[in-house]
Amino acid sequence: MTTILGVQTKNGFTVAADSQVTADDRAYIHSSMPKIVQIGDYVISGAGNSRYCDIVMFAWEPPRYDGSEPYKFMVSQFIPELKKIHESTGYTLKDDDTFSFLIGLDNKLFQVSEDYSVIVTDTNVYGIGSGSAYAVGAYFATSSVSTAMNVAKKLDINTGGRIQTVKKGT
Repeated sequence: MTTILGVQTKNGFTVAADSQVTADDRAYIHSSMPKIVQIGDYVISGAGNSRYCDIVMFAWEPPRYDGSEPYKFMVSQFIPELKKIHESTGYTLKDDDTFSFLIGLDNKLFQVSEDYSVIVTDTNVYGIGSGSAYAVGAYFATSSVSTAMNVAKKLDINTGGRIQTVKKGT
């Protein structure tokens, strides 16, 4: 799968992702497969089913942010449009497929789960992907995104390669 770690700060956020894609029991690493992209007002990162993540990150124009309360906007505007792009592709997940996204909007982070729920946390630390528990735990122990991602790379077989980091408003 992958490891994506997001840390909300007072004035923005940092999102970090590994660069390994695992498919058919093989690891692939290539610079043309970023796991964090910036599209308009958004920073979008995805973990799980590669096809769904590719659709959202490279073939979709998310709704323009209208400046309203960010959580309400995510639930009422972003999620319905996200569902539409998934439905319009005709691609359906297999029973064991999952996906999740970490979305940055208006200097705030939101986690979107496979049931399209929008999650925020008072801990200000988010993790998605197979190595996320390692990264989140290491972040709480060290307060370092870099160290946390390196711990995940050492402990999670599906995490590897170069670490991509995007900072917004921090």
